[in-house]
Amino acid sequence: MFMDRKEAGERLSEILKGFRGKKCVVYALPRGGLPVAFEVSRNLSLPLDVLIVKKIGAPYQEELALGAVTEGDPPIFYYNKDLMFRIGYSEKEIQPLARKKVEEIGRLREYYREGEAMKIDPGSIAIIVDDGVATGATVKAAVNFFRENGYSKIVVAVPVAHETVLREIKKMADEVYCVDAVPYMSAVGEFYRDFREISHEQAREMLLDARRMISRA
Repeated sequence: MFMDRKEAGERLSEILKGFRGKKCVVYALPRGGLPVAFEVSRNLSLPLDVLIVKKIGAPYQEELALGAVTEGDPPIFYYNKDLMFRIGYSEKEIQPLARKKVEEIGRLREYYREGEAMKIDPGSIAIIVDDGVATGATVKAAVNFFRENGYSKIVVAVPVAHETVLREIKKMADEVYCVDAVPYMSAVGEFYRDFREISHEQAREMLLDARRMISRA
């Protein structure tokens, strides 16, 4: 159990100490991943950026993640094909939902980066940070994004994750770090005493603060 995302980031930093001084970028999955990633960036003196990823929820059941899509040109899609098969959806049927998510990403990119494309840093180590992993759809899409864009190593770092999903992610990423892998999880928020929602304004301010810290270092 974590007090809040700040504490989770501090504890995650402890097991990521080996990356200090290496050519790494910490990539938060906003919004919830930003307070965690901010602490990792601050404690390890590593640059912080965001990768905008949107979950593709099932029709009439948004919380059921059928996949996810990242920003990028082109965007990178991940589909949970096993789940889609079990509940009777084809990739073609959920493409309209995926296109709506791409439009949302465009609006968020305008907010976080004033419409600029994400700066790609091939050859660097990408450390993907979120506040937890339940279904894994957004993290898996993020791994595919960095793989597609030529990063030298892809690391996933989270405070808490469902152990079955974590095993799946270990097959995709080069390294995976998790403070607490759990056998049962219905929602990430179960593992935080304070899991208040993070606004886009708060998330953007954290990103700007991290950039100011790096520029002063």
